[in-house]
Amino acid sequence: MRKLYHIWLSPTCRVARLALAEKKLEFDLVLEKVWERREGFLVLNPSGNVPILEESDGSIVSECIPICEYLDEVYQSPTLYGEDPRARAEVRRLVAWFGEKFDTEVTRHIYGEKFVKRFLQRGEPNSTAMRAGLTNIRTHLEYIAYLVDRRSWLAGDQFSMGD
Repeated sequence: MRKLYHIWLSPTCRVARLALAEKKLEFDLVLEKVWERREGFLVLNPSGNVPILEESDGSIVSECIPICEYLDEVYQSPTLYGEDPRARAEVRRLVAWFGEKFDTEVTRHIYGEKFVKRFLQRGEPNSTAMRAGLTNIRTHLEYIAYLVDRRSWLAGDQFSMGD
C-alpha cells in the first residue's frame, strides 16, 4: 500500500494529501515526528523533511511539489497541472507564488509563530510577526479575489494545483 509520511498541520503535507485524494489514490497516512529524527525515516529522506510518498514498490518521492508533479505524470487523470503547456505554466506560476511569496509573507508569520512555536515548544509567538502576516494576507486575498473574479478556478477553467 502506498504511504504518505506527513505532519497534520504542515501546509505542504496538506497539499500532498489533497493531490492524492484528487487522484482518488488509496494511501495510508504515517504520522512522522520529524523533530525526533528517527533513523528509519532518515533512510527514506536524509533531509528529514515531510511529506514523503512511498509507493507500494518501495520507491520514494520527497517534498510536496515533486510528489504532486510525479502523481500528475504517473496518474494522468484527472490532471492537476492543466491540459496544455500554457495552462501548466499558469498552474506552476501560482504554485510558485503560493510556495514562495505567500509562504514567506503570510504562512511563516502566522502558522510559524502561532502553531510551530507552540507545537514544538520553541518559545512565545512573536506578535509583531503575526501582525505582519495578517497585514500581508489582505494584499494576497485581494489578488486571489482578482483571479476568482476572472476565472472559474485560480489558474483557469478547471481545478488544479494552483487552487
